[in-house]
Amino acid sequence: MAVDPRAETEAGMAETQAGAAVVDPAAVLVAGATVGKYRLDRVLGSGGMGVVWAAFDPDLERPVAIKVLRAHDSADTLRTRLLREARAMARLKHGNVLTVYEVGTDRGRDYIAMELIDGADLSGWLATKPARPDILAALIAAGRGLAAAHDAGLIHRDLKPHNVLRGSDGRVYVTDFGLARGQIDDGVELDQTQPPFAATAIASGAAPRVVDSVLDSPLTQTGMLIGTPAYMAPEQFIGRVPDPRSDQFAFCVTAWEALTGARPFSGKTLDELRVAASAGAGAAAGLPLRLHQVLSRGLAPDPADRWLDMHVLLHELEAAIAPPPKSRAPWIVGGVLAVVGFLTGVALYTRSHTAPARGAECRPAAEVFGSAWSAERRNAVMARHRKETMLIAVMGILEEAQRSWTKRYHAACARPDSAERHEQIACLLGMRDEIAEATQELATESGELSISSFVSFGMAIEACKGGDHSDRDD
Repeated sequence: MAVDPRAETEAGMAETQAGAAVVDPAAVLVAGATVGKYRLDRVLGSGGMGVVWAAFDPDLERPVAIKVLRAHDSADTLRTRLLREARAMARLKHGNVLTVYEVGTDRGRDYIAMELIDGADLSGWLATKPARPDILAALIAAGRGLAAAHDAGLIHRDLKPHNVLRGSDGRVYVTDFGLARGQIDDGVELDQTQPPFAATAIASGAAPRVVDSVLDSPLTQTGMLIGTPAYMAPEQFIGRVPDPRSDQFAFCVTAWEALTGARPFSGKTLDELRVAASAGAGAAAGLPLRLHQVLSRGLAPDPADRWLDMHVLLHELEAAIAPPPKSRAPWIVGGVLAVVGFLTGVALYTRSHTAPARGAECRPAAEVFGSAWSAERRNAVMARHRKETMLIAVMGILEEAQRSWTKRYHAACARPDSAERHEQIACLLGMRDEIAEATQELATESGELSISSFVSFGMAIEACKGGDHSDRDD
């Protein structure tokens, strides 16, 4: 099947066609009827948004799934959702995203023709008690589909087990992009609503705009929740526009639930769920420590504390389940060299970096850190060292260094204006420059991966405390 029949609930609606009387769609859409060129065979799922049919394409002689919008005289929002889902899914060409074949309208009914999957959604499949390695493989495959959506500039906004399908052949697909929205116009406030794309064209008599304003326009007004609350990130509860890190949060909730049998957050009301999600993830019985660490970071209440993107999260997830190395000797040698580099580095930072002018205002940490370890730099490093065994380890070290640097910078900026504060910021800026130089070199043809070259960054950042760089707290 192509969508989860439990994700939507039955609702009867009526349609009004130009010059036609109001009719009950259920009386029209029956097995054997046609929508466009497709013959309807049986209902797979239905709900307030539409009805999903197993159907047959006579031209290509193949089974398909047809999602038909429930027609209604005030269905502008529903129609917008259907068209948004179609355009979002059609934009993606990836093996882990459900394929859309066609979007059309027949006798006033909008529909999407898409790939028909012989299988079950993730919830149904998990009920069969599959082995943990198979669950992890399915989660990573779904994560790749979600990463592809983000690379295409799309945010799913409603990822959950019901929207992940697993075919009987083992292939995994992300589907139901009905809430997806492009990132281009995400800076627009949600209360600045626009009429649906099709409705605008009909009302004005003008040709549709080139810009896809269905996909890239807000769907709801301020204060309305988009998504499924149990999988929503804290920022969505307070009405902030979701971004790829919100999808990352939902993915980690889904993964946690798949691996443990329970969600990381619980609550009987929206407010209880919001409070629970805002407190961060707790312990999880039966979840290995490394997996717990990876998922917990993806579930961080502050989006800035989550993984840089889905690609990094998936790398960390794969590293967490990889077999341990046969020998730890290279790591021990690297650690010894790192300590030497750290001691030398602290002395150099103290002597060579001068403090910024008194009264200088702090800027946003992400802006100050800049391209020292950005998504572009990360992609360049991955492309250069994709086949090297230490890539994941080095990337993890750099991600942790950026996170530690950001926290130290925030702490320094929160301190009263003083010589110690300026010295601490100067030390952090020096570390930023060191990281930028190292990652830039790593992205070049001559750059080489070396654990010992990067592991000292974390310790050096921790030493940036101002004053005599002692171990006292901020």
